[in-house]
Amino acid sequence: MSSRVQIFRRTFSSSVSAKSSYTGTARKTVADINRFYASSKPITVVTAHDFITAKMVDHAGIDICLIGDSLANTTLGLDDTNELEFQEMLYHVKSVQRGNDSSLIVADLPFGSYEKSSEQALDTAMTIIKHGKIQGVKVEGGDEFILPTVNRLTTVGIPVMGHVGLTPQKHNALGGYRLQGNSVENAVSIYKQCLDLQRAGVFSIVLECIPNKLAQYITENLSVPTIGIGAGPFTSGQVLVISDILGMKSNKENHKPKFVRAYEDFYTKGVEALTSYGEHVENAQFPDVDEHGYKIKRDVFEEFKKQAHHIH
Repeated sequence: MSSRVQIFRRTFSSSVSAKSSYTGTARKTVADINRFYASSKPITVVTAHDFITAKMVDHAGIDICLIGDSLANTTLGLDDTNELEFQEMLYHVKSVQRGNDSSLIVADLPFGSYEKSSEQALDTAMTIIKHGKIQGVKVEGGDEFILPTVNRLTTVGIPVMGHVGLTPQKHNALGGYRLQGNSVENAVSIYKQCLDLQRAGVFSIVLECIPNKLAQYITENLSVPTIGIGAGPFTSGQVLVISDILGMKSNKENHKPKFVRAYEDFYTKGVEALTSYGEHVENAQFPDVDEHGYKIKRDVFEEFKKQAHHIH
């Protein structure tokens, strides 16, 4: 860890653990993430988009639950994450928060909700934290236009996760979803953005789709955790989208990036289960009269029939 940048580390949480507003369960804080980082414990990050996926992330003991704007594609069926409206995002943030009692919860600020000015970003971040009851926000980019925004948010005590390299909200300007940092100029730019974001007070930085060695160099020369996605094994932690981890897309629509690993095939298993259900209903195998049904006393039913006979 470079001593010349150590002074820029900030923490936004006290040593007292936060509690879930619904259950009183101890929730991880930014201070915990810093502690994991200081002890070289890899930091786990997974996205969630609703109550059920948030509960799964919670029970798996994942450190950070990220409500990513990728839900525009995976949950709402939109073609582009930039189509996601703020109110749609807030709706899903509330759902995730209710389902997760232990992870530090961070939400993306959607495209168009923070770029106009630092004040717009502050209003958006305050709204999503206040009404979504979450702990931090993620902001893409690290150029001279975004840095004042990040600084404004961290100055008032809002934990911010940075995001550099492939920034999906800017994919049109980047020429699509492709590897970043594979030229000297671009690699230097990404590294500079990381240093600038650190100075602006971010508590961590997502490095997306950059070469392994570049990610390793950046990680070794920062004093805040790096979270990799398509950035190799040498970052402080890793993040993946939950639908990719669980294999929740059909093979036809699943254009899986190189850096994704599916740990299960929920889509195939789900279709098989639903197909079996449909067949059982059609073949009168479900529901079973005894296993799934409720009984009524004979005298009660006989009296019911007498009274029902007179109802017209």
